[in-house]
Amino acid sequence: MSERDELAVFDEAVVADVAADHGLDSDRLADLARTHQSNVRDLPGVDDIVYEWRNYFHMDPLLARTETAYYLALPDHVWDEFAEDIDLDGDRRAALVALHDRQARNDADTAGLDTGRLDGDRAVVLTRP
Repeated sequence: MSERDELAVFDEAVVADVAADHGLDSDRLADLARTHQSNVRDLPGVDDIVYEWRNYFHMDPLLARTETAYYLALPDHVWDEFAEDIDLDGDRRAALVALHDRQARNDADTAGLDTGRLDGDRAVVLTRP
């Protein structure tokens, strides 16, 4: 069985809109998202990190799970760790965080997730392998 493309869950129109909002080329934002997804797959793996977060955080961060994605609400410091790992500065970090938020909100109805938690925590959308 082959793995899904890292960006399978991200709608191209959402990537383009968020990139434009943040003054980035959509291909550049897609590359950042792909790098982030790839790093999560490598260390420790998508299913494993979701399991760890569900056990680590007081409030279960898993908002929804579909066949293709996990939708999570996590404290902002998790994004600090991701940004450091892939050497993101403030503007590119903000664009990547906004991409995850916009995609989660875009998919709310079809994924069956309540976006209320995203008003306080940060969205993390992970493509399932």
